[in-house]
Amino acid sequence: MKSSNLTSRLGAAALAMSLALLGLQAQAGPHHGKTITLIQLSDVHGNLVPHAGILKTADGERYVTQGGGLAKAKTLIDEIRADNPASLLLAVGDTVHGTPEVMFTVGDAIMPALNAMGIDAYTPGNWEFGYGPAVFRNRFASFGPKPPLPANIRVMADAYDGPGVTPAAFPTIAINLYNDADSAPLPPQLHNKRVLPPYKLFDVDGVRVAVIGITAAIVPQQPKVFNIGLRFTQGIQELPGIIEEAKMQGATVIVVQSELGLAQNLEIGRRFEDVDVVLSAHTHEVTLNALVADEHRIRPKAPRRVHYLEHDETVVVETTEDLFLGRLDLVVRGGQVTGFEWNAIPVDDEVPEDPEIKALVDHAEAPFIGDTVVRHTFMPGGYCPGNDCGDITTRGLQLTESLDTVVGHTEVILHRGNALEDEINNFIADAIFNVANTVVPTGVDLSMTNGFRFGHAILSADVVAPGQGFRDGRNPGDITLRDLYTLFPITPAVAVAEFSGKSILDSMETVLTAVYDRNPFLQRGGWYVGMANMTQKIDLDNRPFSSSGGRIVETTIGGVKLDPSKRYLFASCFPHGEALDRICRTSGGTNHMFFELADADDYRSGISLVPPLNSEGIVNGPRVKQVAPDRFVHAVHLMRLYLDSLPGRTVTGDRVAVGRVQTVDSTQAGNPPVPAPVSEIDPTLIQPPEGAGPKFYYGLLND
Repeated sequence: MKSSNLTSRLGAAALAMSLALLGLQAQAGPHHGKTITLIQLSDVHGNLVPHAGILKTADGERYVTQGGGLAKAKTLIDEIRADNPASLLLAVGDTVHGTPEVMFTVGDAIMPALNAMGIDAYTPGNWEFGYGPAVFRNRFASFGPKPPLPANIRVMADAYDGPGVTPAAFPTIAINLYNDADSAPLPPQLHNKRVLPPYKLFDVDGVRVAVIGITAAIVPQQPKVFNIGLRFTQGIQELPGIIEEAKMQGATVIVVQSELGLAQNLEIGRRFEDVDVVLSAHTHEVTLNALVADEHRIRPKAPRRVHYLEHDETVVVETTEDLFLGRLDLVVRGGQVTGFEWNAIPVDDEVPEDPEIKALVDHAEAPFIGDTVVRHTFMPGGYCPGNDCGDITTRGLQLTESLDTVVGHTEVILHRGNALEDEINNFIADAIFNVANTVVPTGVDLSMTNGFRFGHAILSADVVAPGQGFRDGRNPGDITLRDLYTLFPITPAVAVAEFSGKSILDSMETVLTAVYDRNPFLQRGGWYVGMANMTQKIDLDNRPFSSSGGRIVETTIGGVKLDPSKRYLFASCFPHGEALDRICRTSGGTNHMFFELADADDYRSGISLVPPLNSEGIVNGPRVKQVAPDRFVHAVHLMRLYLDSLPGRTVTGDRVAVGRVQTVDSTQAGNPPVPAPVSEIDPTLIQPPEGAGPKFYYGLLND
């Protein structure tokens, strides 16, 4: 925990920034420039309240904090606006997804507070589509059809704040989201028409600013139920025409806020010299250094300093979830951006909460905590045939306990902060594997979990300073029910299926390639998967693109080298609405069986194996059939059962230690271990945006 005073910290920073900008403007002679400020709010992921976090600093240090939450962010936003009224609050990325409060209300719980933040323009992330297209259209679309909510959605939305979903009170923009009449009963004239406005124009202290949105292009890779009636493009082909259109309306400053991820957004900076700024989201990086891109190179620029810009250079910045707020000051002369200063501001435990937003947050939290907790039910698509959901207290995913309930403990920090492997994903994969082996009579061979980027850190007692309190009153090292749902804030069912070794290997190679591809437009999805009862050696420096084959050098299951022709029994999650040939991140499966609870309210009531309810026509236009059982088992149920099985319900370092994935040099005999690749563009980044592998392949490498 830091000890400096908030007011003096912000005041000193503002004074230094103001003096620097005045100095830069003074060098321009009589034609003084103007300073406009862009405030970046990225990938909030449903974080209403402060939570544990591990923040990094520009000098390479890290510190733990109780930070984040909308009320703290609003305090900083108001400070920036007071310092420079010529400002815009621009939000981009996953916002109404990521915590149990938003999961069980299809995003409604965060909307009142979010609507009070004063957002000037917003571009959605891929998880905004996770509640289905009806919720998305009713919440964010300013024109076009507003389809009636399916009965399963009404169960969640109506229970929170009355009928329907809470709409956004701010403009939502995207150039690359279209209506698709081929997959939903939309009027034919809407086919290939945009769902959202592509951009918004602002006059900021006499400067005409165009803010252009690019939403996620990866939604079609997610469950089909996310994008029924929607079509997505990369946005790159549309961008030149939209830039020209904005310029025709007087825009001289072009800002793109994009959910494509840092690698692709840097490529936008390289290709489009008319773009002044890209506000990046999706990859959950913190660009403590601003990245300046042109046709030939990408260079990091130190924070809290003024930098000049050439006419063909683009500033690209990103902040992660709710733990950082971005401030980008632009110096504009003659309508052109000539300089900038960037600061990724920590939203840490020194920042007080804004009272107005805190009151809205407290109201949203009340049904989920303490004595005011009420039942919440998540009903996936297909669970209400004929718009009849039946007795919703006995079906679907049930939440009946306070989110602040302590469910276990940890002796080590549980944290997502590595593109290859981390303690959280090891813990989740182990939970699925260990419990599955008590349910499946023959046992299972392996388990995996998605390589999510989101989720809070869970702090151990040894890293918490004496007297440093937790908002929810927990003791250091406690794991709460809120923590578990925040680690896995989606609602797939748990299933087992048979896969060939080759199918497993091919799917993992696809995931790994998407993390480290040299082509930025082929980097997509999250980080690498978490795995249990499995180890791998991978070569990220010398493979692929040679006769050596893929990046995966060696895989073992149960300590034995993977056999491509063998059939393995694999336990993982099954997204509702998927075809019955896969479980999370792996395709080619057969003989699916699902876990079902005896009592939907009690994770300890016993689990049985049941076959799928439907196996064909699962998604047929807008209609979805139920596949998993009524009382399907969720990953949180398995994490709780696993914690119950541990001595003292305590996670120890030896259980979750990294080392299941090892980077090696496959060009040397014996495949000796080597460090994982570090970004040459900026070594402070978690995932190298330039990818990894032989450098002759196309990528974001400097000339």
